[in-house]
Amino acid sequence: MKHITTAILLALFLALVPQIAQCQSRCSNPFREKAVKRYVKDSMDVLVARCENVLKAAYMAQEYVATHYDVPGWEGFPVKEYTYYTGKDVKTGKPKKGRVYLLMPTAKQLAYWVISACWKTVHSLDYVYTNTLLRFIRWQSGAQFAVRGVVYEAMYTAGYYEPYVFKDGITVYVADPKMKATDEQLAECTEEQLEFYLHLTDDDLKPYTGRFARICSTTREMYYNWGGTTAVGSSDFREGRTLDFLPVIRELYKKAYKSKDNELIDAWCNENLADYPYKGRD
Repeated sequence: MKHITTAILLALFLALVPQIAQCQSRCSNPFREKAVKRYVKDSMDVLVARCENVLKAAYMAQEYVATHYDVPGWEGFPVKEYTYYTGKDVKTGKPKKGRVYLLMPTAKQLAYWVISACWKTVHSLDYVYTNTLLRFIRWQSGAQFAVRGVVYEAMYTAGYYEPYVFKDGITVYVADPKMKATDEQLAECTEEQLEFYLHLTDDDLKPYTGRFARICSTTREMYYNWGGTTAVGSSDFREGRTLDFLPVIRELYKKAYKSKDNELIDAWCNENLADYPYKGRD
């Protein structure tokens, strides 16, 4: 009996080892490590310059309108309002107008997030990893975290800018059909719709969201696998992508904005960085 109990305890311990190791990594402070301190001292300026190049891809940060400190759920944060225009749309024959609230990191903030994520997940600050992460963020979002508003993207047809409504860094779907840009409108938002999107509440939405959270395409599954404990649904089917993800993304991004670590980026890196090194040209 004693041998059986010992064997069971050993099996349980071995099963917990990966979870313990991940917890230690997730909860650690990379900036206490000698190698990280040396990197910050020797290479921070170069990394910040690379982050500045990523932020240049922020195509929605065009015409600055105002800074708002009272956006519901984001009180006290410097949310900036912008008006922007797409390129010439192939269906309308002219640019489309967008309006958006953004809360973007500075280049230095982004650099810290990159250092923290790479060290926590692959324990390396080699160029291949920092470059992979920065290239992905530039491609995925340009580091633009949309608090509210419309994001035009030409994802499926070259030059056709389709509107995606955002709230708390993730695509949402408005419930009122009159407030949705349609193909009959050539998917161009009206002034009424643009204003409406800036003041969305959860009550204005259908009961599901998109899959990916800004600024690094974090999914619900990545959140869970990085230790998230709040039930936020599943990405596997539309009805599983519940609105419960919105407050989680909001609070994690607010936390990141005031720190050197962004858990949403950590979660993506935990799933992808080791097997995702970019091997193309810069």
